Amino acid sequence: MVEKSAFQETYVRAAGAVAFVAVIDASGHEGIGTAFHIGDGIFVTARHVVDGVTVKEIATTKSAHLTEEAGGKAGPPRRLNVIDGPYFGRDDLDVAVFRVNLGDTPLPAITVSQHTDYSLGENDLVLSDILVIGYPPIPFTTVPNQVVTLGQINAVVRVRHSPVLHFIASAMARGGFSGGVALDQSGTALALVTESLGQGDMPVETGYMSLLSIEPAVDLAAEKFGFGVESGYPGRYTDTLFAAKFSDPSSRSLSSFIYDASLYVYDDDRDVFVEINCADETLLAEAVATFHAVTPLTRHDVVDGSVLYTPDENPSAKLLAAGGEAVAAVFERAGYKRMASERSQWQLKRKA
Repeated sequence: MVEKSAFQETYVRAAGAVAFVAVIDASGHEGIGTAFHIGDGIFVTARHVVDGVTVKEIATTKSAHLTEEAGGKAGPPRRLNVIDGPYFGRDDLDVAVFRVNLGDTPLPAITVSQHTDYSLGENDLVLSDILVIGYPPIPFTTVPNQVVTLGQINAVVRVRHSPVLHFIASAMARGGFSGGVALDQSGTALALVTESLGQGDMPVETGYMSLLSIEPAVDLAAEKFGFGVESGYPGRYTDTLFAAKFSDPSSRSLSSFIYDASLYVYDDDRDVFVEINCADETLLAEAVATFHAVTPLTRHDVVDGSVLYTPDENPSAKLLAAGGEAVAAVFERAGYKRMASERSQWQLKRKA
């Protein structure tokens, strides 16, 4: 027996959780995309795969290898019926979620990463090896075939038409990969395939394969279905209640990871603190005063020169988040652009 590599093992575990999505557009033309299962019958895909079209068929084509907890058996490929959705988020986010009826037959679920735009540094994930799974059409084949390819993340970028980080992959972009999943070696979903970045009428295959960070898919699944990464709460399990980073366009920074202002609200049920930073001292004072007006703060000067604020009373998570949004509005009114943000859905829901 040939010994499998680590990525082959990863692929075998994930293959049965990835489905093709066959569609028909308003002109009667047929197309195909990809979706992947993240648990509880919830699938993630790219918005443009299912928006404004008729879904003809959704099905897996690979055996579903279940964990020991789920019986440890391999199930055959299956057709799936959508019972809820698809749902879309913001118009500038190419992501959609929907739920299928799994009945009494479980389906493998792909674990999603807990990273956020806020948490990623400029060199994080660069040169990371990835595995991309999807359904680009193969000429002359009789049925949709799952295609898997290895690649690297070559750059982490911001694009003009989306507020969320994109990863540039070394794999070749092909139609049909859209909505497919990009996994790290452990089998964790880092991103989904959304588009080929090119200019004009250049062929898809000559553009860069662009992967949308998994963050907005997790947020959308949490919002629409209560999906949680762990602990039974919607969204990610994190002590970061609200955070955001801002850039001043007038500074003309040569890096999209250089920030001129930031806000961080931490709450782990025992300790609560707020950190607000801005190079403009006048704007910083206004930001602090704005948060203080929502819920009073006490200043603490830390030995390393940083400044932290703690709430005077015991404000709710909802009130602390409102203070964060109020400060974000101050920076944005001053012309700053919100480059990354993070918001805890499980804390807000649990502590409402």
